Amino acid sequence: MNDRRNDEVNADAIYIAINGMEPAPQGSKRHVGGGRLIEASKRVKPWRQAVAASAQQQMKDQKAELLTCACSVSVVFRFRRPKAHFTTNGQLKAAAPKHCVVKRNDIDKCCRSTLDALSETVFADDCLVVSMKAEKRYCFGSEQPGALITVIGLQ
Repeated sequence: MNDRRNDEVNADAIYIAINGMEPAPQGSKRHVGGGRLIEASKRVKPWRQAVAASAQQQMKDQKAELLTCACSVSVVFRFRRPKAHFTTNGQLKAAAPKHCVVKRNDIDKCCRSTLDALSETVFADDCLVVSMKAEKRYCFGSEQPGALITVIGLQ
């Protein structure tokens, strides 16, 4: 499947794909004493590491430099469908929801964890992001969970 089916290919864009891992929302932090706060979700750190590793590799492959200008980010988050959405023979049920509206993966919190992972990897700081387009959906067919990210520097 073409990962960039909805976007025009832009020579200056940085395209990052994270495959095989469910996106993790960055939610609340919890206090552990001594003024220290840690992430409440154990899924956030591995997600951020996967995004940062994919981004670093793509930056190296494209010989791209860290963006220090305003930029635009587009993200498509892909999630596995629950088993309850399928019949016993593996077919998608007619009554299965079309859109990914599960409560535990808020799109704004998924964006937050992803932008934090891209900071100091693709762009100097996530405050440089002036435009953001985000979508969350279920995986199609045998597609793996993950995310497709496009970052474009705005000169």
